[in-house]
Amino acid sequence: MSNELKRYEVSLYNQQVRDMDKENKDHPNFAREWAHLHFLTYEGETENDVIQQVQKRHPERKGFVIDKIVEIKEYEFIKPVGRRF
Repeated sequence: MSNELKRYEVSLYNQQVRDMDKENKDHPNFAREWAHLHFLTYEGETENDVIQQVQKRHPERKGFVIDKIVEIKEYEFIKPVGRRF
């Protein structure tokens, strides 16, 4: 197993907050912003490592839902050809 960490962008929201927001109510523990997607960056060897990290900090039992996990690829930038003004 390689020890090289990869970077992932995780989008998640809180279903409990979404449900209460639809009824125009505030959640007792989380801000209304959690009704919308939050984009966070995590590092891990695998996607499963990242899922475990996210679930520790934002557990399903408290209403958090992982929408998507995408690996952030590192690209080598090529020098632009020509002159910039």
